[in-house]
Amino acid sequence: MQLMAEQGDPRMPAKGGLKPRQPASAEQLADPQAYAAFEDEQTRSQVQAWTRGVEQIPAIRERIAQAEQAGDRSNAELDEARAALVQLEQLQSQLQQQAPQLLPSGPAPQAPAD
Repeated sequence: MQLMAEQGDPRMPAKGGLKPRQPASAEQLADPQAYAAFEDEQTRSQVQAWTRGVEQIPAIRERIAQAEQAGDRSNAELDEARAALVQLEQLQSQLQQQAPQLLPSGPAPQAPAD
């Protein structure tokens, strides 16, 4: 438990480049235009990281299916992974509606029918 607290959950996929937000410098805070540019860059960086996560949906779905068939994960772990996948798919849907230009081109991957 201590290891997970310090290093995170080793089962968690890569963050897709999501990094902790850096504070604005004193110069940026003093200049409204510089601060606006700073905020735009922070937002763009975060959206790009989430977009990279959305791109991984098919691979994540496949890893869940493989783990389920192999039986090397508990039902609780599989349920947790499925719940995370649902959240990522909801993010993808939200991006498709609000900012489709941020998503990779081509047809959106569809969730498999149950």
